[in-house]
Amino acid sequence: MFEIKDADLAGRIGKLYTKTSVIETPAFFPVVDVERQEIPLKEIRELGFNQVITNAYILYKRYKEKVLEQGVHSLLGFNGVIMTDSGAYQILQYGSVDITNKEIIEFEGKIGVDIGVILDIPTGDVDRLAAERSVSVTLRRVEEARRIIIDYPETLWVLPVQGGKYLDLVEYSAEKASGLEEFSIYGIGSPTVFLEKYDYRTVLEIVVSAKKHLKPGKPVHLFGAGHPLIIPYAVALGVDLFDSASYILYARDDRVFTDFGVERLDRITYLPCRCGDCSDYNAEKIKNLPKKEKIRILARHNLCMIKYYLDLTKQAIKEGRLWELLESLSRHHVRLYEAFRAIYEMKDYYSKYSPRVKGVVRGIRAYDYYSMGNPRLLSYHEKIQNYTPRLGRDVKRIILAPLPLDPDHCPEPEDLEKGEEYVLYYDPFLIVVPQELCGVYPTIHVHRPDIDIDRGHAETIAKKILMFLNNMPGIDRYSVMILQSSNYRSLSEELERFLRQL
Repeated sequence: MFEIKDADLAGRIGKLYTKTSVIETPAFFPVVDVERQEIPLKEIRELGFNQVITNAYILYKRYKEKVLEQGVHSLLGFNGVIMTDSGAYQILQYGSVDITNKEIIEFEGKIGVDIGVILDIPTGDVDRLAAERSVSVTLRRVEEARRIIIDYPETLWVLPVQGGKYLDLVEYSAEKASGLEEFSIYGIGSPTVFLEKYDYRTVLEIVVSAKKHLKPGKPVHLFGAGHPLIIPYAVALGVDLFDSASYILYARDDRVFTDFGVERLDRITYLPCRCGDCSDYNAEKIKNLPKKEKIRILARHNLCMIKYYLDLTKQAIKEGRLWELLESLSRHHVRLYEAFRAIYEMKDYYSKYSPRVKGVVRGIRAYDYYSMGNPRLLSYHEKIQNYTPRLGRDVKRIILAPLPLDPDHCPEPEDLEKGEEYVLYYDPFLIVVPQELCGVYPTIHVHRPDIDIDRGHAETIAKKILMFLNNMPGIDRYSVMILQSSNYRSLSEELERFLRQL
C-alpha cells in the first residue's frame, strides 16, 4: 500500500507499507554487498536509512542454501526493509546471467525480501534495435512474472519500464505496464549510463515519458540513481524511490559528493559538510587515514549528503517551495541548469499535479524568466486568462501602471467603482493584475530583485499584457495610458512600443 501525505509539483511525500516496516518516501536504498561492505549495516541504519537493496543473483550464486535456510534479513543482520535487484545490473555490465526469470523471482520470494524485482533486460545506451529488444523481452518476462508473484503476496513486486533514450519506447513500455495490478511499484530502468555523463536532461525526459502513462497511485523507483543533486529534480517529476552503490564506489576511489558535484579528495582543502564525521576530521586528516577507515568515513559522508538532499527536498515539498529549490540548485552545476530548463519546458505535465493551495500562505521568490515555471505563478496565469475585469460605468481611460509592492498602495474597495480611470497593473512575473485583485494572493506576495529584466523577457510579457488588454470587453471605447516603471524600464518601453504600433 502507498499513501500520499503531501505534494508539490509532481513530487510527493508518502508512506510505503511493506511487511517489515513503513518507508517514508522519497527514500534512498543504499546498495549493500554481503561480502564487501566497508560501512556496517548498523551504521547505515544509524545514518537514517532503514532500507537497503542487495543483489539477489549474487545471493543465489554464493549463498543459496544458507539464505534459503535463514532468510535474507537474518543473513544480512538487518531488520529494516530489504529490496533485491534480480541480476539486471549484471546483464547491463556483462550481457547475460545464468539464471531464468522464474528462478530468480521464486528465489526472492522464498528468502523473504520486502521488495523484489523481476529479471528485466536493462536498455542502457544502445542502438534502436537493441532497445526494442530490451523492451519486448522485458514485457514478455513481465507476463511470465504475473503468474509467479501471486504465490508471494507479502512481497511488493517492481515492474520495470525500459526503453532508455528512445522516449517512444519508454512510453510504450509504461503504457503496457500501467494496467498490471499485480505489481505494487513501477521501476524506471537504465538511467545510470546517462547519470555518469551528467546527462540529467535525458534522465528527466525518460522519467516524464514513463510517468505520463503510469498510474499516479503507485510509487516509482528510479534504478541506479545515486547522485544527490539529481534527487530533487527527479522527485519533482514524480520519482519516489532511488538506489545506488555510488556512495561506496566513489569512496573507494577517493571521491566525495559536494554541493557542486563529485570531487576528488586530493583536490579538497576544506570540506564544507554537515555530517558529524567531517566535523571530527578535517580534509587533511581524512587523506591520511588508513585506507579501510578512509573508505568508511568517505562512504558515511556520501550517504549523509544523499540524506541531506532527501530531507531538503521533503522540506521544500512541505513548504510548497520545491520549484524554488530546483531554481536555487540549478546554479550548482551547468548540467543541473540544463535539467532545470528542461523541467520548465515540462510545466504542462507537473502543473497538473501541484496543489493549488498549501496550508501556509508563503511569498513567491522570483528571479528571472524561468521563475515563471513556479506552479503558484502558473496557477495565477491560468486564472487571469479567463478573468473579466470589472470596469465601472464611468470609466473612459485604462491606465497601465507598474504593480505596487506595498499593499497600502492598492485601491480601497469603495473606490473601485468610482472615477473615469481603471488601473490595470503590469508585472514581469504576474503579467497583469486588474485593480480589484490588487492585494489578493499572490499579487503582492512575489519577492523579486529590484533590477530590470532582459529585453527578451520584457517583449514576451508585453505581448501577453496587450493580449489581455485586447480581450477586454469593449476595449475600443477606452483610451490607454502607460505609467513608466523605474525598476522595469524594459517592460515599460516594450509596452509603449507595441501600443504605438497598434
